[in-house]
Amino acid sequence: MSTRVTVSTSTHATTYVADKLLYGVKRLVRGVGLPVTELMGDWAVLEKGIARWLATGHLTGLVLEIYAEGSSVPSGLVGRFDFGIDYGYVADGGGDLWFDTAAVAFALKKAGVSVTRCTYRVIATTAAGRPDVEGWSSTTLRSTAGFTQQPLGTAITGGSLGADLSYFRRTA
Repeated sequence: MSTRVTVSTSTHATTYVADKLLYGVKRLVRGVGLPVTELMGDWAVLEKGIARWLATGHLTGLVLEIYAEGSSVPSGLVGRFDFGIDYGYVADGGGDLWFDTAAVAFALKKAGVSVTRCTYRVIATTAAGRPDVEGWSSTTLRSTAGFTQQPLGTAITGGSLGADLSYFRRTA
């Protein structure tokens, strides 16, 4: 008689990366000096969508937009941080689980975001054909005209999943 045990490392890695993406956003929000109250109130909905779309392979990125209160889309952008998703970060799926908090701290320092009278929103960018998730809706990203994207490299890994981090800095 033999016993066989299998562990779903894919599910564990997906859960880990979803959690660290949100944790990274929380650190960014708090780091620029904005309250995390709204983020925490939306946490369950955010986590549900991010985890679902990571599991289906439809999540392409997670964006934190910081913008002037009362501004309309596409204007008003003050700062932006992007996590880009890489589904083939480690080809065999055997990658470590890690989160680079130093990359988040560096992005905060270099972005130079001034948050006087600002608010924020979290946007998931997804591939076509993604399943709908309750609590999520379509939107348009604010214009990044006048900003330059600065990539920092990989900030989160889990199994075959990776997430890079970049920030947008206003061009002089």
